[in-house]
Amino acid sequence: MKKLLALALVLSLVVCGVASATVKTKIGLITMDQMDVHWVRLQKAAQERVDELNKAGNEITMVWLAPETKDNQQQIEKIQNAVADGVNYIIIACNDGTSANRALQEALDAGIKIIYVDAPATLKASATFATDNFAGGKQIGEYLAKLFADKGVTEGTIGIVDAQAGVQSCQDRYDGFASVFKGTKFVLGERQYSDGDNSKAQELANTLINNGVIAIYGTNDGATNGSAAAVKDAINNGMNIYCVGWDKSDSNIAHVEGGELLAFAAQNPQIMGKLAIDAVVDLENGQDLGGKVVDTGVSTVTKENVAEFK
Repeated sequence: MKKLLALALVLSLVVCGVASATVKTKIGLITMDQMDVHWVRLQKAAQERVDELNKAGNEITMVWLAPETKDNQQQIEKIQNAVADGVNYIIIACNDGTSANRALQEALDAGIKIIYVDAPATLKASATFATDNFAGGKQIGEYLAKLFADKGVTEGTIGIVDAQAGVQSCQDRYDGFASVFKGTKFVLGERQYSDGDNSKAQELANTLINNGVIAIYGTNDGATNGSAAAVKDAINNGMNIYCVGWDKSDSNIAHVEGGELLAFAAQNPQIMGKLAIDAVVDLENGQDLGGKVVDTGVSTVTKENVAEFK
Protein backbone atom coordinates (compact mmCIF):
# COMPACT_ATOMS: atom_id res chain seq x y z
CA MET A 1 0.00 0.00 0.00
CA LYS A 2 2.82 2.41 0.89
CA LYS A 3 4.49 1.70 -2.46
CA LEU A 4 1.24 2.41 -4.30
CA LEU A 5 0.78 5.69 -2.42
CA ALA A 6 4.34 6.73 -3.21
CA LEU A 7 3.85 5.92 -6.89
CA ALA A 8 0.61 7.91 -6.95
CA LEU A 9 2.40 10.88 -5.38
CA VAL A 10 5.20 10.80 -7.96
CA LEU A 11 2.69 10.59 -10.82
CA SER A 12 0.68 13.49 -9.41
CA LEU A 13 3.81 15.63 -9.14
CA VAL A 14 4.73 14.93 -12.75
CA VAL A 15 1.23 15.66 -14.00
CA CYS A 16 1.07 18.92 -12.04
CA GLY A 17 4.39 20.09 -13.44
CA VAL A 18 6.21 19.94 -10.11
CA ALA A 19 9.83 18.94 -10.14
CA SER A 20 10.48 15.20 -10.26
CA ALA A 21 13.94 15.90 -8.80
CA THR A 22 15.03 18.47 -6.26
CA VAL A 23 15.45 21.92 -7.81
CA LYS A 24 17.95 24.34 -6.30
CA THR A 25 18.10 27.68 -8.08
CA LYS A 26 17.82 31.45 -7.75
CA ILE A 27 15.41 33.68 -9.66
CA GLY A 28 15.34 37.41 -10.21
CA LEU A 29 11.84 38.79 -10.87
CA ILE A 30 11.93 42.17 -12.62
CA THR A 31 8.61 43.90 -13.29
CA MET A 32 8.02 47.40 -14.67
CA ASP A 33 7.50 48.87 -11.21
CA GLN A 34 6.39 47.86 -7.73
CA MET A 35 3.38 50.15 -7.23
CA ASP A 36 0.96 48.83 -9.84
CA VAL A 37 -1.43 46.24 -8.37
CA HIS A 38 -0.92 44.15 -11.52
CA TRP A 39 2.75 43.56 -10.64
CA VAL A 40 1.95 42.99 -6.98
CA ARG A 41 -0.42 40.20 -7.95
CA LEU A 42 2.09 38.68 -10.35
CA GLN A 43 4.84 38.72 -7.73
CA LYS A 44 2.53 37.27 -5.08
CA ALA A 45 1.47 34.39 -7.34
CA ALA A 46 5.08 33.65 -8.29
CA GLN A 47 6.17 33.67 -4.64
CA GLU A 48 3.28 31.45 -3.61
CA ARG A 49 4.32 28.95 -6.29
CA VAL A 50 7.92 29.09 -5.07
CA ASP A 51 6.77 28.47 -1.49
CA GLU A 52 4.63 25.56 -2.64
CA LEU A 53 7.54 23.99 -4.49
CA ASN A 54 9.90 24.50 -1.56
CA LYS A 55 7.48 22.73 0.76
CA ALA A 56 7.82 19.77 -1.61
CA GLY A 57 11.57 19.69 -0.95
CA ASN A 58 13.01 22.13 -3.50
CA GLU A 59 15.32 25.04 -2.75
CA ILE A 60 14.20 27.96 -4.88
CA THR A 61 14.98 31.56 -3.99
CA MET A 62 13.24 34.45 -5.70
CA VAL A 63 14.12 38.14 -5.33
CA TRP A 64 11.91 40.98 -6.61
CA LEU A 65 14.08 43.66 -8.19
CA ALA A 66 11.52 46.02 -9.71
CA PRO A 67 12.25 49.74 -10.13
CA GLU A 68 10.15 52.23 -8.18
CA THR A 69 8.64 53.57 -11.40
CA LYS A 70 8.53 52.64 -15.08
CA ASP A 71 11.95 53.71 -16.32
CA ASN A 72 14.12 52.00 -18.94
CA GLN A 73 17.44 52.83 -17.31
CA GLN A 74 16.27 51.73 -13.88
CA GLN A 75 15.08 48.44 -15.33
CA ILE A 76 18.44 47.90 -17.04
CA GLU A 77 20.15 48.50 -13.70
CA LYS A 78 17.89 45.89 -12.08
CA ILE A 79 18.94 43.36 -14.74
CA GLN A 80 22.59 44.14 -14.04
CA ASN A 81 21.94 43.82 -10.30
CA ALA A 82 20.33 40.41 -10.85
CA VAL A 83 23.37 39.21 -12.81
CA ALA A 84 25.72 40.49 -10.10
CA ASP A 85 23.54 38.80 -7.48
CA GLY A 86 24.15 35.41 -9.10
CA VAL A 87 20.66 34.52 -10.26
CA ASN A 88 20.17 31.57 -12.57
CA TYR A 89 16.95 32.89 -14.12
CA ILE A 90 15.50 36.30 -14.86
CA ILE A 91 11.73 36.56 -15.13
CA ILE A 92 11.01 39.99 -16.60
CA ALA A 93 8.23 42.24 -17.88
CA CYS A 94 10.05 44.62 -20.21
CA ASN A 95 9.17 48.30 -20.45
CA ASP A 96 9.58 48.16 -24.21
CA GLY A 97 10.75 45.78 -26.90
CA THR A 98 14.37 46.84 -27.25
CA SER A 99 15.78 49.04 -24.47
CA ALA A 100 16.80 46.12 -22.23
CA ASN A 101 18.13 43.85 -25.00
CA ARG A 102 21.81 44.57 -24.44
CA ALA A 103 21.56 43.94 -20.69
CA LEU A 104 19.51 40.81 -21.28
CA GLN A 105 22.04 39.53 -23.81
CA GLU A 106 24.79 40.02 -21.24
CA ALA A 107 22.70 37.95 -18.83
CA LEU A 108 22.31 35.22 -21.45
CA ASP A 109 26.05 35.30 -22.09
CA ALA A 110 26.56 34.75 -18.36
CA GLY A 111 24.48 31.56 -18.57
CA ILE A 112 21.26 33.03 -17.17
CA LYS A 113 17.99 31.95 -18.77
CA ILE A 114 15.33 34.56 -19.57
CA ILE A 115 11.56 34.14 -19.18
CA TYR A 116 9.19 36.93 -20.19
CA VAL A 117 5.95 37.73 -18.39
CA ASP A 118 3.34 40.24 -19.55
CA ALA A 119 5.64 42.19 -21.91
CA PRO A 120 8.54 40.62 -23.85
CA ALA A 121 11.54 42.18 -25.53
CA THR A 122 12.52 41.30 -29.10
CA LEU A 123 15.40 39.16 -27.82
CA LYS A 124 14.52 35.47 -27.83
CA ALA A 125 13.85 33.93 -24.42
CA SER A 126 13.19 30.43 -23.11
CA ALA A 127 9.45 31.13 -22.81
CA THR A 128 6.90 33.95 -22.69
CA PHE A 129 3.69 34.10 -20.64
CA ALA A 130 1.83 37.26 -21.56
CA THR A 131 -1.36 39.01 -22.51
CA ASP A 132 -1.98 39.61 -26.20
CA ASN A 133 -2.30 43.35 -25.60
CA PHE A 134 -3.29 44.22 -29.17
CA ALA A 135 -6.13 41.68 -29.05
CA GLY A 136 -7.17 42.94 -25.62
CA GLY A 137 -7.22 46.55 -26.80
CA LYS A 138 -9.29 45.53 -29.82
CA GLN A 139 -11.66 43.62 -27.54
CA ILE A 140 -12.32 46.70 -25.38
CA GLY A 141 -12.61 48.88 -28.49
CA GLU A 142 -15.24 46.56 -29.94
CA TYR A 143 -17.16 46.70 -26.67
CA LEU A 144 -17.21 50.51 -26.80
CA ALA A 145 -18.09 50.55 -30.50
CA LYS A 146 -21.08 48.30 -29.87
CA LEU A 147 -22.14 50.51 -26.99
CA PHE A 148 -21.98 53.56 -29.27
CA ALA A 149 -24.11 51.72 -31.83
CA ASP A 150 -26.67 50.71 -29.20
CA LYS A 151 -26.88 54.32 -27.96
CA GLY A 152 -27.06 55.78 -31.46
CA VAL A 153 -23.73 57.61 -31.11
CA THR A 154 -22.09 57.91 -34.54
CA GLU A 155 -19.21 60.37 -34.09
CA GLY A 156 -17.07 62.21 -31.57
CA THR A 157 -13.61 62.35 -30.03
CA ILE A 158 -12.34 59.61 -27.73
CA GLY A 159 -9.75 60.79 -25.22
CA ILE A 160 -6.74 58.58 -24.51
CA VAL A 161 -5.14 58.51 -21.06
CA ASP A 162 -1.98 56.43 -21.40
CA ALA A 163 0.66 55.33 -18.91
CA GLN A 164 4.08 56.22 -20.26
CA ALA A 165 5.53 56.77 -23.71
CA GLY A 166 7.59 53.85 -24.95
CA VAL A 167 5.89 51.12 -22.89
CA GLN A 168 5.24 48.44 -25.51
CA SER A 169 2.27 46.82 -23.77
CA CYS A 170 0.41 50.15 -23.66
CA GLN A 171 1.36 50.84 -27.27
CA ASP A 172 -0.17 47.53 -28.29
CA ARG A 173 -3.30 48.26 -26.26
CA TYR A 174 -3.64 51.59 -27.99
CA ASP A 175 -3.04 50.09 -31.45
CA GLY A 176 -5.63 47.34 -30.91
CA PHE A 177 -8.19 49.85 -29.63
CA ALA A 178 -7.47 52.30 -32.48
CA SER A 179 -7.89 49.57 -35.11
CA VAL A 180 -11.59 49.31 -34.23
CA PHE A 181 -12.29 52.97 -35.01
CA LYS A 182 -10.19 53.25 -38.16
CA GLY A 183 -12.34 54.46 -41.05
CA THR A 184 -15.19 55.62 -38.78
CA LYS A 185 -16.32 59.12 -37.82
CA PHE A 186 -14.83 58.67 -34.36
CA VAL A 187 -11.55 60.46 -33.72
CA LEU A 188 -8.91 59.34 -31.20
CA GLY A 189 -7.40 62.29 -29.37
CA GLU A 190 -3.69 62.76 -28.72
CA ARG A 191 -2.39 60.35 -26.12
CA GLN A 192 -2.02 61.90 -22.67
CA TYR A 193 0.64 60.32 -20.45
CA SER A 194 -0.17 59.93 -16.76
CA ASP A 195 2.85 57.83 -15.68
CA GLY A 196 0.21 55.42 -14.36
CA ASP A 197 -0.50 57.85 -11.50
CA ASN A 198 -4.17 58.05 -10.48
CA SER A 199 -4.14 61.75 -9.58
CA LYS A 200 -2.34 62.80 -12.74
CA ALA A 201 -4.67 60.65 -14.83
CA GLN A 202 -7.68 62.30 -13.20
CA GLU A 203 -6.32 65.77 -14.01
CA LEU A 204 -5.68 64.79 -17.62
CA ALA A 205 -9.15 63.26 -17.93
CA ASN A 206 -10.75 66.39 -16.48
CA THR A 207 -9.04 68.44 -19.18
CA LEU A 208 -10.19 66.03 -21.90
CA ILE A 209 -13.77 66.22 -20.61
CA ASN A 210 -13.64 70.01 -20.58
CA ASN A 211 -12.38 69.86 -24.18
CA GLY A 212 -15.46 67.92 -25.26
CA VAL A 213 -14.54 64.25 -25.56
CA ILE A 214 -17.42 61.79 -25.57
CA ALA A 215 -15.40 58.91 -24.09
CA ILE A 216 -12.08 58.10 -22.42
CA TYR A 217 -9.88 55.02 -22.78
CA GLY A 218 -7.28 54.24 -20.10
CA THR A 219 -4.39 51.93 -21.00
CA ASN A 220 -3.44 50.69 -17.53
CA ASP A 221 -4.76 50.52 -13.96
CA GLY A 222 -3.73 54.01 -12.83
CA ALA A 223 -4.81 55.67 -16.07
CA THR A 224 -8.19 53.93 -15.94
CA ASN A 225 -8.77 54.55 -12.24
CA GLY A 226 -8.02 58.28 -12.53
CA SER A 227 -10.10 58.62 -15.70
CA ALA A 228 -13.07 56.89 -14.08
CA ALA A 229 -12.85 59.24 -11.08
CA ALA A 230 -13.00 62.24 -13.45
CA VAL A 231 -15.92 60.72 -15.34
CA LYS A 232 -17.76 60.14 -12.06
CA ASP A 233 -17.50 63.86 -11.28
CA ALA A 234 -18.69 64.68 -14.79
CA ILE A 235 -21.70 62.39 -14.48
CA ASN A 236 -22.58 63.98 -11.14
CA ASN A 237 -22.57 67.31 -12.97
CA GLY A 238 -25.07 66.04 -15.54
CA MET A 239 -22.66 65.08 -18.32
CA ASN A 240 -22.65 61.80 -20.24
CA ILE A 241 -19.11 60.47 -20.76
CA TYR A 242 -18.24 56.86 -21.59
CA CYS A 243 -15.17 55.32 -19.96
CA VAL A 244 -13.37 52.01 -20.58
CA GLY A 245 -9.89 50.83 -19.72
CA TRP A 246 -7.53 48.20 -18.40
CA ASP A 247 -6.59 46.13 -15.37
CA LYS A 248 -8.37 44.58 -12.45
CA SER A 249 -8.03 46.41 -9.16
CA ASP A 250 -10.33 47.08 -6.23
CA SER A 251 -10.69 50.69 -7.40
CA ASN A 252 -11.63 49.78 -10.95
CA ILE A 253 -14.08 47.15 -9.71
CA ALA A 254 -15.71 49.82 -7.53
CA HIS A 255 -15.86 52.19 -10.53
CA VAL A 256 -17.63 49.52 -12.59
CA GLU A 257 -20.10 48.95 -9.80
CA GLY A 258 -20.64 52.71 -9.59
CA GLY A 259 -21.34 52.95 -13.32
CA GLU A 260 -18.70 55.53 -14.23
CA LEU A 261 -16.42 52.83 -15.68
CA LEU A 262 -18.33 50.75 -18.19
CA ALA A 263 -15.75 48.04 -18.77
CA PHE A 264 -12.13 47.12 -18.24
CA ALA A 265 -9.84 44.42 -19.59
CA ALA A 266 -8.81 42.05 -16.82
CA GLN A 267 -5.51 40.30 -17.31
CA ASN A 268 -4.32 37.21 -15.47
CA PRO A 269 -1.08 38.19 -13.70
CA GLN A 270 -1.51 35.31 -11.26
CA ILE A 271 -1.37 32.83 -14.14
CA MET A 272 1.71 34.59 -15.58
CA GLY A 273 3.54 34.37 -12.25
CA LYS A 274 2.70 30.73 -11.63
CA LEU A 275 3.51 29.54 -15.16
CA ALA A 276 6.83 31.39 -15.16
CA ILE A 277 7.93 29.56 -12.01
CA ASP A 278 6.75 26.25 -13.46
CA ALA A 279 8.84 27.01 -16.55
CA VAL A 280 11.92 27.44 -14.33
CA VAL A 281 11.27 24.00 -12.87
CA ASP A 282 10.84 22.48 -16.35
CA LEU A 283 14.11 24.05 -17.51
CA GLU A 284 15.90 22.82 -14.40
CA ASN A 285 14.65 19.33 -15.22
CA GLY A 286 16.20 19.53 -18.67
CA GLN A 287 13.19 20.39 -20.78
CA ASP A 288 13.66 22.54 -23.88
CA LEU A 289 10.75 24.99 -23.91
CA GLY A 290 11.70 26.17 -27.40
CA GLY A 291 10.82 29.81 -26.79
CA LYS A 292 7.12 28.98 -26.48
CA VAL A 293 4.65 31.85 -26.17
CA VAL A 294 1.53 31.38 -24.05
CA ASP A 295 -1.36 33.87 -24.24
CA THR A 296 -2.64 34.17 -20.66
CA GLY A 297 -5.91 35.75 -21.75
CA VAL A 298 -8.10 38.82 -21.20
CA SER A 299 -11.67 39.13 -19.92
CA THR A 300 -13.98 42.12 -20.45
CA VAL A 301 -15.36 43.05 -17.04
CA THR A 302 -18.68 44.92 -16.95
CA LYS A 303 -21.41 45.56 -14.42
CA GLU A 304 -23.03 42.31 -15.50
CA ASN A 305 -20.10 40.07 -14.56
CA VAL A 306 -17.98 42.17 -12.16
CA ALA A 307 -19.00 40.04 -9.15
CA GLU A 308 -17.06 37.13 -10.68
CA PHE A 309 -13.80 39.13 -10.51
CA LYS A 310 -13.88 40.16 -6.85
